[in-house]
Amino acid sequence: MKRLLLILLLLPAAFAAADYIAYDQVTLGEGESIEIAGRNITLLDVFSNTQVRISVEDTWKIFNENETKSINKVNITVNATLYVSEQKTNYASLLIHVLQRLECNVDSDCNDQLDSTIDTCMESINKCSYETIVSCTDNDGYCPSFCSRYSDSDCVIQDTCELDKECDDSNPGTKDSCEGSYNQRSICRHDPVTECKSGDDFCPLGCKDEQSLFGTTHDADCSASNTCLQHSDCDDADEATIDLCSGAGTIERACTNELTVECSVGDNYCPAGCSAEEDWDCFVSESVTFETVSTQTAICNEEGTVVNNTFCQEGVWKYQKAGSSSCNEDYQCQTGVCKEDNSCLSNKEIADQRKTLITSMIIAGFLALTGTYLFYLFRIKNKL
Repeated sequence: MKRLLLILLLLPAAFAAADYIAYDQVTLGEGESIEIAGRNITLLDVFSNTQVRISVEDTWKIFNENETKSINKVNITVNATLYVSEQKTNYASLLIHVLQRLECNVDSDCNDQLDSTIDTCMESINKCSYETIVSCTDNDGYCPSFCSRYSDSDCVIQDTCELDKECDDSNPGTKDSCEGSYNQRSICRHDPVTECKSGDDFCPLGCKDEQSLFGTTHDADCSASNTCLQHSDCDDADEATIDLCSGAGTIERACTNELTVECSVGDNYCPAGCSAEEDWDCFVSESVTFETVSTQTAICNEEGTVVNNTFCQEGVWKYQKAGSSSCNEDYQCQTGVCKEDNSCLSNKEIADQRKTLITSMIIAGFLALTGTYLFYLFRIKNKL
């Protein structure tokens, strides 16, 4: 009977070993990481008692309590959270499984859609191997850049040119050339024209036509109607717009300031409808949706009022900004702090400050205890 019980107890472990490389249950504070089977898992933020943000290497997701998600083939379950306040370190208990046998079972599972690689499944560890083809081999479906039709039959179709004139793309804004020579693969190149040069029917950015202007920026092909030279000339100080010096410079070139509608990371702006999953600049708790702005009144009256991660500025509701974004006032930042260099305080900086404070307190406490000890030791010696 005891043997049967022991076998039943070992069965779950056997199944776990079959499905995972490693697993562990840990409690982490904000900013803390753990490495399991070579994978780095970090608790980035605890937003509330029900929601956290976790990363595996460079990829992160937002989790609700008791929710399981997979990040880069690591399964994570949030068992519990402890949220104290934004000023203190918050914690989460995580169940982590690093998965095994995930990439492949046969070679066809590893197809990367690239003719330049030999795709192989290493069955012993169920990992894909992608070996770059570095030899001129007939009939393998690929022609390396250093091969030609004379050394690799696969290069016959891919030899695209012999003369520069074969590469003309009818675009005056590119310099067209055929690169290659005998026994080498020849391909067309279309490099952007950046030199201010008269007579080529093109006006690159930064060039203009002025009779009194000589040197590297003079170009007689540029129109006198151009109102801008560079994209930087069109900066309207509004992070919500894409500022470009647009148009054919030979006819007319002028500024355009189009409202950003694409969810794009690193432009310091979160368009309506984007979320933190799509756009880092929308980094707020997912429980707050950006649609709430459209349900508010279109205008606001009290400058600096913060509602649902938006703030009132010049009578208009605007989204609060993520860490390191530019700012002028504290209320513009999601963390509520605009630093002296006019950038929002990030959660990482808050975590670093906490660590520095804790370290300072420990050192101060140690010095105080040492001083007290030496004081009483001195008094005892004097009495003796």
